[in-house]
Amino acid sequence: MNKRTLYKLNSILISLMFLVAIFASLIVGILEQDSKVSSTEKRTLANFPPIELRGGSIKRFPGLFDDYYADHFGGREWLSSTYRRIKLGLGDSPSQDVTFGKDGWLFLGSIKNGYDNYNNPMGDARNVDLYSDQELAYVAAYMSGMKQWLNQQGVEYLFILLPNKHTIYPEYLPDYIRKINPCSSSDQLVDYIRNNTDVNIVDVRQRLLESKQGHRLYSMTDTHWNHYASNIAQYEIFKALQPVFPEDFEPRLYELSAGVQHSGGDLAGMIGEKDRFEELAPNPIFKGGCKPVKHPKDADETEIFTVTCDTADLKTVIFRDSFFNFLKPYFSRQFKQITYVWGQLEFEILKQQLEIDKPDLVIEEMVERKLPYIPDSIEELNLTYPEEDVSEIQ
Repeated sequence: MNKRTLYKLNSILISLMFLVAIFASLIVGILEQDSKVSSTEKRTLANFPPIELRGGSIKRFPGLFDDYYADHFGGREWLSSTYRRIKLGLGDSPSQDVTFGKDGWLFLGSIKNGYDNYNNPMGDARNVDLYSDQELAYVAAYMSGMKQWLNQQGVEYLFILLPNKHTIYPEYLPDYIRKINPCSSSDQLVDYIRNNTDVNIVDVRQRLLESKQGHRLYSMTDTHWNHYASNIAQYEIFKALQPVFPEDFEPRLYELSAGVQHSGGDLAGMIGEKDRFEELAPNPIFKGGCKPVKHPKDADETEIFTVTCDTADLKTVIFRDSFFNFLKPYFSRQFKQITYVWGQLEFEILKQQLEIDKPDLVIEEMVERKLPYIPDSIEELNLTYPEEDVSEIQ
């Protein structure tokens, strides 16, 4: 066989391989059944868009079809899984939302340019996002105004700041993540509120730092803490409430049952490795007392719902995030009624719940990665800053 023939055969073979590479994914995508959920990304995939001849629908169809094809091209799951395994093998995170720390620890967020998801936790770890003096004064005016307004309704006010995982375990962050400033926005806020107002604010960071040698307090593969941490936190919170309600609370630490969860947390899920990990899963042991009842019992966590306990006396409304899930077992046994509201405090919802629940206490809980948090201006609180100054910092 001469060189000319070999050259032609080689060209034909390369062309065929190129055509197979182009059309294989399309053919496989046509033949295989569409999945509803990605097994590697743990999310719902786009559906095939309806074909309608109306003007608006026709204009939207190309974009919707592009989303559908991007989610369902042939071999997508295998390619995604292979890409993930390669990234993991190189010691690199396959998710932009997960930073690999030391000794198997995972952290939420990234320091990549332009990253701003989840309130930029790594920016918080580096003490990048700080309050200005004007902002601190405004937040203090908000909290003082909230306390005064609630007190006029016969209701107490408590603000709880809960720490990020990297605040308690900075030693497991990668070495390239370094602090830019010596103090954090949490340091700024707590110091300013305590030095300039009479607002009851609970900060459990130091107590957790002192306790972490005894037990691991946060999940290695999740954004959240565990019951070793929340047990300590609830004790500190009820210590802060005891002077306000001396006859209603007796702070105590609970016995915990040791346990292991045979899967990783939300961060492990983000990198597609949830089944590779095991996590500590302690649970509080409650002896005696009431059995809390949820109303409505099938309410979603992001809906407003109540929990009642027939052996307690006080009522409270709690504005909270997912960190409070680990505090609920303790709180739900200390109050006659708790109304849980998902998210940051909204004044209109607060007024509505005051009318419905007639609480003795309102709690505003926030995880520190939400800082520097600047609340909206509220007329009823009589904030002291001029409108033009407030608008500049919101």
